[in-house]
Amino acid sequence: MSDRRRGQDTKERVLEEACKVFAEKGYRDATHAEICRRASTNAAAVNYYFESKEALYRAVFEHLTQKAESLYPLDGGLSATTVPAERLRAFIHAHLSRMFDPERLGYLHRIRMAEMFDATGLLVEPLNRRLAQDREHVLRILRELLGPEALQREVEWCELSIVGQCFMAIPGPDEKGPRVIFGLNATEVDHLADHILMFSLAGVEAIRRKSKERLALAQIVSEADTNGLRKQDDEFQH
Repeated sequence: MSDRRRGQDTKERVLEEACKVFAEKGYRDATHAEICRRASTNAAAVNYYFESKEALYRAVFEHLTQKAESLYPLDGGLSATTVPAERLRAFIHAHLSRMFDPERLGYLHRIRMAEMFDATGLLVEPLNRRLAQDREHVLRILRELLGPEALQREVEWCELSIVGQCFMAIPGPDEKGPRVIFGLNATEVDHLADHILMFSLAGVEAIRRKSKERLALAQIVSEADTNGLRKQDDEFQH
């Protein structure tokens, strides 16, 4: 094995073991020594390959996030021309699948949860960037479903409702939380995705009707105002 290949293997081992240590102990209690011991390499490897503990932490987050996107892409592999309802189901299904894959994505969930309750401030930029990408994807779908008449606030609240339903399946500490209350597990992902989609589409349709009715009413009022002004002009001229 060449020195270059050996070095790449060591870097990958450090990254993989860092995923485990950061998830198990949190950023603050994780140490170079433990990460490198688990990776069977010299304690200087963190600084050598990643420059710092902070940079390694960000690399871990990017690595795990890319893994989630590769395993369960939010577009479900569907093209942008696929009907929006199918694309929305793919989005919902991917979110749920990510939450019910602890073997491959459990470390990512634990790091995210740690950042929610004991934030390091080191992942603000990558978290916001990923969130913006995810939001752009689902908001585009919802705009297609709701039509141009819907207010942006209505589109965003539909996003809030859909993502909120998905997050009821988020793994809690010690496997407690909503998923235990509702008896949710990996075998329910398909059925749960169908339910959330059906429920959400009904709400989307109600808001779409409301938006069209609001626009129609505004047009009636506008026409009435215009006619009233014309009548006043006619009366003034006579």
